[in-house]
Amino acid sequence: MKFLFIILFCTSVFAQTFEKEVTKYLMLNFPQYENIEVSLNKTFSSDEKIVIDETRPVSLSRGTALIPIIAVKGFKTGKSVITAKIKLMQKVFITVNDFEKHTPLSEQTLVVKTMDVTSINGTPVNTDVSIEQYRTKSFIQKGEILFDERIEKIPLISIGDKVDAEVRAGNVTVKTEAVARQNGGNGDLIDIVSSGNKIIKARIVDANKVIIE
Repeated sequence: MKFLFIILFCTSVFAQTFEKEVTKYLMLNFPQYENIEVSLNKTFSSDEKIVIDETRPVSLSRGTALIPIIAVKGFKTGKSVITAKIKLMQKVFITVNDFEKHTPLSEQTLVVKTMDVTSINGTPVNTDVSIEQYRTKSFIQKGEILFDERIEKIPLISIGDKVDAEVRAGNVTVKTEAVARQNGGNGDLIDIVSSGNKIIKARIVDANKVIIE
């Protein structure tokens, strides 16, 4: 009985230690989360050595993590995957007002909260982003989490805007007028229509100028 107790105790200690290793590994690989709570679904045997296989990716999906492992038991070594229940805590933007479509965003119209995002649909906006560069794509109600899918960069250039397009070849620069066929912000690649009515890709430099690529 005493020997059995020792085995159970050692197994429990190993499970807790490995759980901490998994938590640390997930936090390193998914730094967008403030905290990740992990509960392993596997029972370990006392003669089994388990290590995380860092050569294969971890998969997170709706409260479950699939962790690739290497298991060593006696003289046998094998690759496998274990499942763990997880809880994901993340800093998110919460709207303090109703937002109409194309409303510019600012820190004054949002609050930051740490919330459980394990089961939500969508990708919360990173709270480190310069939110003033963005606007809403559609109506958003007061009290909602702000998602990447619901916002867009405020365009420097809009569809139909006339722009100065430059072509550079060594020290030679040729300029021409063109019309934007897409919205875009600084650094975005958009379609433009040249004076010869050709569709060309160009990189936005500012509100009036693009560089043809």
